[in-house]
Amino acid sequence: MPHISVVIPVYNAENYIVDTLISVLRQSLKDIEVIVVNDGSNDNSLVECYKLQELDKRITIINQENQGVSVARNVGKQNATGEYIIFIDADDELDCRMLEILYNQAKKTDSDISICGVSRVFEKKQNEKKKYNYNYEEVTGNQAIEWLLLGKKIESGAWNKLFKASIIADVYFEEGKKINEDKYFVFKVLLKSKKIVYCEEKLYYYYCRENSVTNQSFSDRWFDSLYFADRIYEELKFRNNLEIFARYQLLIAYYTVLRRMYPFRKQYKKEYNLVIDKIKATSFKSILSYMDKQQVFGILSIKYCILGYKILRCISK
Repeated sequence: MPHISVVIPVYNAENYIVDTLISVLRQSLKDIEVIVVNDGSNDNSLVECYKLQELDKRITIINQENQGVSVARNVGKQNATGEYIIFIDADDELDCRMLEILYNQAKKTDSDISICGVSRVFEKKQNEKKKYNYNYEEVTGNQAIEWLLLGKKIESGAWNKLFKASIIADVYFEEGKKINEDKYFVFKVLLKSKKIVYCEEKLYYYYCRENSVTNQSFSDRWFDSLYFADRIYEELKFRNNLEIFARYQLLIAYYTVLRRMYPFRKQYKKEYNLVIDKIKATSFKSILSYMDKQQVFGILSIKYCILGYKILRCISK
């Protein structure tokens, strides 16, 4: 059994997958398996993967028809044999010691999840000598959920987290969704976890591409984020210690979609009004202290605009 299974879903990533795989294969921790799930790519991604497989037999390639990233991740998980599992994107890279540090943290603390910081990269990284900070902190599942929902320390993506294989055995990525399916997966795993170890060291390099889903203009897929925000709130609304954070992430999700939808509000008139109604119906006074100034201003602007609209309607009658 390898220490770690690295699962990489691939779809039309011919320009990035070689660098991604090389960053994995050059890890200081060698006892790993790499499971590449080709999700029906129609470019040269598969060719590039086979070339590297010839050089390193730790790579296993699974081919499937295009079914989406969640299906690909689930297939990779089902075929993983490692003690721990990590999911990474086909256009990102790892620091050369990332897996070693995460694995040692997990083993030393007997944690269900080992997490590192994320560096957002807007251009190709240059090789540089790095001094490593080995400080880490251990937290409970509830504390980690609080961080996740507040957007503090714990990123919503699945990619900078090393999961104990046994803790995610019965947890899957929800299929058919485009946005925040990984956040909901992480949330479900945190609900099951007793201990999480977190290291601030930025060991995962997340490349910010112009064509990424979250950088694209508004489309129906953004409603997926509301679907998952609602799911999280429903699961936490009766937990007194976490309900306030669930309400925070719910309001921020609706506010974010409203801002993105605004230029297209005529095209999405029904949905736009439903989002406004949701924001109007959500109590926000108790969560203001968790918001930054821009979020507070945005929420208050929406609230008062709705109130002003109501007054104008009454006057005009």
